[in-house]
Amino acid sequence: MNDFTAFNNFFDHIYVISLHRAQERQEAIKKNLEGLNYEFFWGADKQDHPISEMISDGIYNEAMAIKNHRYHKPLSSGQICCGWSHKHVYQDLISKGYQKALILEDDVIAESNIGKFGHLIIKELPSNWELLYLDYNRNEKKNVIRQYWYHVQKFFGGLTWSHTSIQNLYPKKLSEHLASAGFHDFTNAYAITATAAQKLVQLQTPIAFLADNLLATACTTKMVNGFIALPKLFSQLSQGSGKLTQSYVDD
Repeated sequence: MNDFTAFNNFFDHIYVISLHRAQERQEAIKKNLEGLNYEFFWGADKQDHPISEMISDGIYNEAMAIKNHRYHKPLSSGQICCGWSHKHVYQDLISKGYQKALILEDDVIAESNIGKFGHLIIKELPSNWELLYLDYNRNEKKNVIRQYWYHVQKFFGGLTWSHTSIQNLYPKKLSEHLASAGFHDFTNAYAITATAAQKLVQLQTPIAFLADNLLATACTTKMVNGFIALPKLFSQLSQGSGKLTQSYVDD
């Protein structure tokens, strides 16, 4: 069993986002996260929410989503419901007065190093931190040529990212176990503060960002003071080249 003492002591609340139908995942999580004081949080299921309904109810703005998407695409029903589920967590955090919370998705796996590094990462967090990625993907190593090319694309109107986001595309190491967050994928394991939750709700009302692009945009525009953990402390079964389970976003 992994040692989650640092997380249990540090966070006011720990959420695991799941769907009512994901019973197999929930049973697996009970084993994978044994010792962690978490609560299942029921997310929005795309099987229950047609896109037309989410548009008419003002939950999702397709025009804004197309504008925000790097390739000018609308969001799928699974992507909308994923973003909506995370938004519900932010709103719950705010309404219940939690100051800092850990947010996990229901197919995470804690890395074996979590007991060794968890408390070190938390100890190095500055007092003004707002978001901490415990797993992340993409843009981990700086590529100056690619970054320059993105600036050129933006200048000629071919990229939706701001020049500020492009400038902050890659993480910058700040201490032994922390780096500033770049523009990363994944929302399977991250922590936020109440101030970050308020900003993310505002940015995602109505829903117009992919869940992970919301965090990446907030971090790279410096709306939110974001960091990544060194090393990563979680992985996800539904992502990566060797993914072991289907994603509820694209099933």
